[in-house]
Amino acid sequence: MGRDYNIDWVNVCLVNVIMIDVEQSGLSNLPQDRRWNGQTYPAPIVVALIRRQLRLPHTSEIEPHYLLIQRKSRPYDGQWALVGGKWDFGETLSDAIVREVKEETDLDTAFVAVRGLVSECVLPPQDKQQGAHFLIFVCELTANPGQAREREEGAVGWFSCDQIDSLNESGAIIPSDYAMIHSFAGASETVPHIEAEMHAPIDGGSDDPVQMLRFERIDKRKFNLE
Repeated sequence: MGRDYNIDWVNVCLVNVIMIDVEQSGLSNLPQDRRWNGQTYPAPIVVALIRRQLRLPHTSEIEPHYLLIQRKSRPYDGQWALVGGKWDFGETLSDAIVREVKEETDLDTAFVAVRGLVSECVLPPQDKQQGAHFLIFVCELTANPGQAREREEGAVGWFSCDQIDSLNESGAIIPSDYAMIHSFAGASETVPHIEAEMHAPIDGGSDDPVQMLRFERIDKRKFNLE
């Protein structure tokens, strides 16, 4: 078995969270007209850690490779990144990341677990430029047999750990995506993932009683844990 990333969970955080403090960054004081899409709250984003054991070129060694996509849009055009995107209204987390992977790579996948949360602030390098704030759900998935194919979003490919390190050294991968791979790839720790559904008149337009319809831990269901 070849090299894989090792996790030091003490350095990551007890709850698997990497956070850039918004107050320290000054982003919370950014005027509304300088916030990406007029943001009032952090935008939820899902990204996928998908690993496949592949043979290294010109050798008989097998090593874990991770699926990446080469982004086309600014400011990350030309850089490699984790597959993923926006979490649409009304979707479950697992449906959102499976859909994004299918749209971007044509791969069918299955959700495994949430491996970490990242609060990412994108600071404007110059006055009058926009800033943004994202809450990123780093999800591990398994890929069904099949080939990852390039779609509209950009080229896709499988990269070994050494190749990913080389991408980082040359500036060819988004730095925070590289940090997420290093922090969460190969992890066994799981962030509890619960899907809840409530029945409630959230607009206050009626006196219907508040009821909980669902409160299900998805990672326990997946692995039949106690």
